[in-house]
Amino acid sequence: MSFEIGELHPNTPHLFADLAELLLLVNNNGRNWLHANDLESLLKRGAINSDELDEEEDADHVDTSSADRNSRHEQQIEDVMIQLSYRAKTFEKSYPFTMHGDKIQLNAPLTERQRVYRFLLACSRLRSFGGNGIPQRWAKSFTELSRNALQGLMPSYGQTRIFDANSVDRKNYYGTDLRKALRVMGSDLGVIQTNDIECDKAGASGDAGFDLIATYNFEDGAVTNYAVLGQCGAQETGWPKKTLEAHSIHLKSFFQVQLDYPSLMFSPVCYRNATGEWVSNKFTNGILLTDRGRIIQLIEVQEGFSEVVNTPWFTSFEKEFNSYLVD
Repeated sequence: MSFEIGELHPNTPHLFADLAELLLLVNNNGRNWLHANDLESLLKRGAINSDELDEEEDADHVDTSSADRNSRHEQQIEDVMIQLSYRAKTFEKSYPFTMHGDKIQLNAPLTERQRVYRFLLACSRLRSFGGNGIPQRWAKSFTELSRNALQGLMPSYGQTRIFDANSVDRKNYYGTDLRKALRVMGSDLGVIQTNDIECDKAGASGDAGFDLIATYNFEDGAVTNYAVLGQCGAQETGWPKKTLEAHSIHLKSFFQVQLDYPSLMFSPVCYRNATGEWVSNKFTNGILLTDRGRIIQLIEVQEGFSEVVNTPWFTSFEKEFNSYLVD
């Protein structure tokens, strides 16, 4: 299978940086390093993402000379290199690469934590791994990793489960019928009352927007348990549309609840600018955004990298990822 470069994001450094890292991981150019000049050549010959095409065309009208256009491209590449340098400093031992000035080099062999980084990176650009249902399987595996990360915010005696319709937890714990699964969820949350009519209206299939449910049951007979709600978005640019799907407000049509439970949005994207701030605060309203860095941190606090890389789903991912390596 072949890795598809596809459209580029020249004015979005955190996404362009992902492409640079993946090109190294799949051995796209036959060597274990990339220079800034390689990225500039890619930029000049590559197709521009439709969301940024107008911006590039407007810039071309302003930059009338080839020197002006070259200067703009140089700035775009410099922004990517700054982003990569930020990652090298921030992720430290979890980063699979080493920066040498204007060159980024792949480490070998990868450590367990670096292998987890590679998984998150691949999930950030699933469109480059088409065919044979791989994007769907890796997105499902991302939910598994997010469940591991969410457990890092729970007491060790809390329960973190996957509510997604196709999960093992739905089959073995909640039940595959959404109408019944919602009632089990309500019991775990310790709600005052369940709205049976609305639960039945939800139908038999789906997950009502909730991917992860983490709870601690006090088992003391009083209403309301501790809980955290989670939504997963293994998407390059589409995840912001999902941020409020698992918001506590959506519980209120199904249950009478006493409080708004915290809600997390899990994204494999490294949604940071080169200072470590969010690229935009717009998509962090109402939820706790948990991006690549925070996911790795939550696994680290549990010392859980070995546990992750030895799961069947991670082993399957690595086997499939290796099929994209360029000989």
